[in-house]
Amino acid sequence: MKLLMTNDDDEIGFKRPPKGTRFKPGRSGNPNGRPRGRKNLTTDLAALMTKRIPIRKDGELRHVTGREALLLRLFEKAVGGDLKASAQIFAMVMKTDNQDLAEPAPQAVTDKDREIIKDFLRRNVTSLNQDEDQ
Repeated sequence: MKLLMTNDDDEIGFKRPPKGTRFKPGRSGNPNGRPRGRKNLTTDLAALMTKRIPIRKDGELRHVTGREALLLRLFEKAVGGDLKASAQIFAMVMKTDNQDLAEPAPQAVTDKDREIIKDFLRRNVTSLNQDEDQ
């Protein structure tokens, strides 16, 4: 009669596939996945928005970024009476104005701050001195 010794690695079941079908160490589970350096939508869009394109403004040729060209065109439509363009411009202005109005952090140390630090040092420096004496 043979005794079968089972090892934890030999068990098959939930979250334990057979040994022969497991991923080999150092081998990707998706070897044909997206190659490194391949661009995605976000990188393509960022490249387009920063790319400089020529436009003619007041009879003069200028080179502006894609983002600036889009904003110029949207602004021209808004000034021309396009309500959707006006709403978009207004929303952008409100969003950027709210960021400018954010309350800046106080730079100066107040008397209350000094009291808190003094109390902290009083409580902790005495405990440190007692620990060193022991």
